[in-house]
Amino acid sequence: MKLRTTLAAQALATVLGLAWAGVCWSSGAGHGHVHGQARLDTSITGTRLALELHIPMEALVGFERAPRNDEERQRLDRARQSLLAATLFRPNPEAACRPGTPSLSWSGGAGPAEGPDEEHTDAVLQVVFECADPSRLKTLEVGAFDAFSRLRRIEARIIGPQGSAARVVQRNKRTLELSR
Repeated sequence: MKLRTTLAAQALATVLGLAWAGVCWSSGAGHGHVHGQARLDTSITGTRLALELHIPMEALVGFERAPRNDEERQRLDRARQSLLAATLFRPNPEAACRPGTPSLSWSGGAGPAEGPDEEHTDAVLQVVFECADPSRLKTLEVGAFDAFSRLRRIEARIIGPQGSAARVVQRNKRTLELSR
């Protein structure tokens, strides 16, 4: 039964474009770009918690194009550093999860060193946590609101052993419930 549930969750994750075990990540196709709102795709399989955050450049730095001056380049660099910091997401401590090395790209195809190369660009952050006790994985604290003052809301999609769910995380409710 557990194998069938896992396979069903993996199939659903594939349909939704979610990551499974860090092997394939969605391109974000079909994602509606909304200022102040991000999307978080979350998958739980075995000992892994995989996260993919799509966040508009406007929410990160206040503009949606390649930086035009030194001040804008510095803002973009600070945003990049904040995205790659290990503090944006914190699984509940009982699960004993350790983050892997995060990966950052842009929805427009430019690499993180170059920054965005078109308007309405999203930063795409991917990180996989390895959890020593995944059965105790219940919540995810979202620190992105502290790092990015323009971010107001995150639409979260969760795929895991218990099925799928959609939830919303906001500035005043920063804890994402991962299990029912």
